[in-house]
Amino acid sequence: MKAIRLNEFGGTEHLSVDDIEIPAPAPDEVLIKTVASGINFADIMLRQGKYLFTPELPFTLGFEAAGTVESVGSDVSGIEVGQRVLGMMRGGGYAEFAAAPASQVFPIPDGMDFGEATALLVQGLTAVGLLRDLQPGQTILIHAAAGGVGSLLVQLAKQKGARVLGTASSPEKLEMAAGLGMDVGINYTESDWAEKVLEATEGRGADMIIEMVGGEMGSKSMECLAVKGRMIVYGAVTGEDFKISALGLLGKMQKVEGYNLNLETPANMAAFTGELMTAYGAGNLEISVVEFPLEKAVEAHQAIEGRRTTGKVVLTSNPD
Repeated sequence: MKAIRLNEFGGTEHLSVDDIEIPAPAPDEVLIKTVASGINFADIMLRQGKYLFTPELPFTLGFEAAGTVESVGSDVSGIEVGQRVLGMMRGGGYAEFAAAPASQVFPIPDGMDFGEATALLVQGLTAVGLLRDLQPGQTILIHAAAGGVGSLLVQLAKQKGARVLGTASSPEKLEMAAGLGMDVGINYTESDWAEKVLEATEGRGADMIIEMVGGEMGSKSMECLAVKGRMIVYGAVTGEDFKISALGLLGKMQKVEGYNLNLETPANMAAFTGELMTAYGAGNLEISVVEFPLEKAVEAHQAIEGRRTTGKVVLTSNPD
């Protein structure tokens, strides 16, 4: 089978299309014939050697794969060959076949295509988890509002009755987010973006901030957080950390916390999935998917790094 392999940490020149053996599923795994492999910024960071874990090389990238079940391990029950599923794994998704733990394999509803499934069942679950405590009438600031998670955050936050402020890197992306329900759009490439957030909130700041950039933008986001506000960090696309003043939090009774979907309980994952399926079934979610052939993984990574994409980016393989 064809797979996208990382041979050295660094730039996209270290990615290659290789022919390797189809993996045999372990007793507790499911082998998926991949149609859409989701790309996340975590893949970019892993490729650069900046992610939460460092794999042995060469390594097949990809944390998620959607397709049909090719075979199941001896201990797996309740999942059938030929079933349409999405699997989440710690690598191996950028390939024509991918093995995933059965506990991390989810059925894809009829009528939902495989690209949409990678967005809804990964980015969507993240968005639901991030917004679980958002209250009607609150003001929320969402960074990268036109991205895969951001575009869903905008829609879900609006449906919860929040006032939505969002940032993006271009007028075109801000226009897209506005079409999804964003109330105020701010270009974060402009040096005074934080001041514009304060202007839009009459100096008060946002009640909730969803942050995934890191570095200077993370630090400046703290300037935009209201008294008793809450900032949730779920990524760092710059790969840079930022400092937070404990005394500053004390003075304004603010909260800053991290979010990692992989640490959610099975019960929460099931509840989040139900919430998403209800919104999707009612036609309340618009999902944007950008497709690249599997062999064009380099171009896909470059497009994401160059901030040239909106919505969910996937690699496609095994066309009908």
